[in-house]
Amino acid sequence: MRAAYSVLILTLVLVSLPGIAEEGDEEGEDTRSPAGAIELPVIEVIATTPLPALGTPIDKVPANVQSLTAEDVEEQNPLDLSEMLFDNIGSVNINAAQNNPFQNDLEYRGFLASPLVGSAIGLSLYMDGVRINEGFGDTVNWDLIPQSAISSVDLIPGSNPLFGLNTLGGAIALRTKSGFAYQGTEVEASGGSFGRWAVEAEHGGNQGGFDWYLTFNALDEDGWRDESPSEIRQLFGKIGWEDDETDLDLSYIFADNDLTGNGFAPESLLARDRDAVHTFPDDTDNHLHFLNLRASHAFTDALLLAGNAYYRGYQRGTLNGDAEVQCVDENDNAIALAVGLCEGSAAPFGGVGELELQVEGEDRTTETDTDGYGGTVQLSHQATLFARANSVTVGFAYDGNDTSFTQDEAEAELFQQGLARGTRRIGDLMTEVDVATRQDNWGIYLTDTFDITEALVLTFSGRYQITEVEIRDQTGDPENADLDGDHDFDRFNPAGGLTYSISEDLNLFGGYSESFRAPTPAELTCADENDPCNLPNAFLADPPLDPVIGRTWEIGARGQLALGEDLRWRVAFYRTTLDDDLIFAVTETGGAGFFTNIDETRRQGVELGLNGQWKSVHWSVNYGFVDATYESAETLASVVEPDGIQVQEGDRIPGIPEHNLKAGADWAILPKWSVGGMLIYASDQFLRGDDSNELDTVEDYAIVNLRTRVEPWEHVELWARIDNLFDSDYETGGIRNFNAFSDPIAEERFLAPGVPRAGWVGVKLRF
Repeated sequence: MRAAYSVLILTLVLVSLPGIAEEGDEEGEDTRSPAGAIELPVIEVIATTPLPALGTPIDKVPANVQSLTAEDVEEQNPLDLSEMLFDNIGSVNINAAQNNPFQNDLEYRGFLASPLVGSAIGLSLYMDGVRINEGFGDTVNWDLIPQSAISSVDLIPGSNPLFGLNTLGGAIALRTKSGFAYQGTEVEASGGSFGRWAVEAEHGGNQGGFDWYLTFNALDEDGWRDESPSEIRQLFGKIGWEDDETDLDLSYIFADNDLTGNGFAPESLLARDRDAVHTFPDDTDNHLHFLNLRASHAFTDALLLAGNAYYRGYQRGTLNGDAEVQCVDENDNAIALAVGLCEGSAAPFGGVGELELQVEGEDRTTETDTDGYGGTVQLSHQATLFARANSVTVGFAYDGNDTSFTQDEAEAELFQQGLARGTRRIGDLMTEVDVATRQDNWGIYLTDTFDITEALVLTFSGRYQITEVEIRDQTGDPENADLDGDHDFDRFNPAGGLTYSISEDLNLFGGYSESFRAPTPAELTCADENDPCNLPNAFLADPPLDPVIGRTWEIGARGQLALGEDLRWRVAFYRTTLDDDLIFAVTETGGAGFFTNIDETRRQGVELGLNGQWKSVHWSVNYGFVDATYESAETLASVVEPDGIQVQEGDRIPGIPEHNLKAGADWAILPKWSVGGMLIYASDQFLRGDDSNELDTVEDYAIVNLRTRVEPWEHVELWARIDNLFDSDYETGGIRNFNAFSDPIAEERFLAPGVPRAGWVGVKLRF
């Protein structure tokens, strides 16, 4: 059925639109950059608010904003947005915790955007002015973002209050294509390693004041690890109308994706076969309907009113087969004792004989259904104040979501398939959790940019945010009555900064900003160390959590040098301190744990970027140093340490490499043929669960990727890419846990293996 649906959509794109495509070709020229160019674009004006305003010149922005365009996506053929950011943006790192290419944990300056509920999210993600972090756990689903629809990406660093909740470390702002910016039709087919095949089609055009854009993506793969297939289906469409004063757009996204990511595996298992998985299945089905209506009206060249209204219907279903290690007595009765204290101990009162560890299979399913809705109204005005240029924007935003969540569990038997263990359900599914949550987020914000002199510019901004969370148990069980609760959070977050242009080729900047993250419904209902949760699988009546407060200082410089044909550079130094940081402490082998506040953490570092051109070679270098540390003494619960982990001030936060480097170049050998490559390096990192920094680290790694593009005939492009050219064995992260299948059961390093050497080829037709 899904294959038939894919063929139908593709047929509609190819057959019903050729006449329109020809008209679009006559009206617009191909404005794509030359083959091989990978340099980041020179952004003269950027949007510094969620909705487009009148625009701010980059030399008036007191932060190290980094940007990408649709041309960057086309030239490099990345699989998704997270891969694109990892390859091109300084201070971005990826931990492939799930080992599915569409379920990456992305870190920027040590702050996380992840699809996994329970992750300490610190980045906000916007698409055309809509915040698309999911309402239940603030997660980011990369597979729900049609990459072919992206027109531009701005990564705005710091605790920027204008972007609201969760902007502790930065905001990622996406803009999508329109029929005015993109004209014509393209169809692309590709395939290669891991049984991956993909089809992509897009069409755009305009006539008079009307424009339209449509793109469809389909991808199937077996996955490079065992038992890891995935299917992606994405559709994006936009229609619009504009004249000299007014612009209207209505966009729609449909996604229907089936992802399998079987996660970390014991080091001893990977030594035998790097394709092997520990247990399976671990399936996630994501479905999305997303409507967004945007409008703007320019009353004058200096006064712009903009607004949007949206609906986002998101459904998520999961099936997770686990091997649970538990402590039992001689009669196989479960004993509530830490795994690390179990083996060989005498049974406590009520138990029989000597205790031992036992492995049992368990199937766990979840269903999440979220209706998200909201809108923003924003007014921008440019004028003079004290005979100096002044630009001010004020806005009001509301984001709401209603979520129903259920979790069922069943006893399962374990069976061996190759080196892996699968689960087969043998018991009835029992409903463990059934909750309904509602979240209302209200925000009013202001930003003002004032030219003190022609060279010195002051920016100040702020946002007052209110978050209300309501949680209601749906089981009807009186024992769950205490789960019901209402939680309110509010705060005013300020920001300010200065820029100084010494010359046209040298700009200095510095600023301070604050933001906060309110606990999500998933976190508020899972904060009891005496009753851990299988995320996102069980919820309890818990003590309240405090919001996280982020404070960022940043200074830097940017400019250009007369070396070669074009050389642009930027450098930034930053420090972000989090008060009452939220973490998820894992306490059971199956991943169960609880959320807790800790006093203080800090991320500080340096970003350096260079890009330029020498003759027909375009090149770029991006380096990031991230020093992420605990700044208070803490005792953290642990699955492997019965007495907890003793964290000291200055200990590094696990999972965050200190150094990362990306160096790339493309050589246009001929006008229609280019060859390029990318070197990616990440330094070592501590295992998750080794917060006291006592164990061996996950080793550093370096990989080389190659790519080429050629246009042998008009309207035809061929491309190829090879990832991990030298077939390096490496890991992107790791965690401490017990290996349920070792003899005897013992603690072991679980690692996330990196993708081996792989290649893909594709053909693109343009009309």
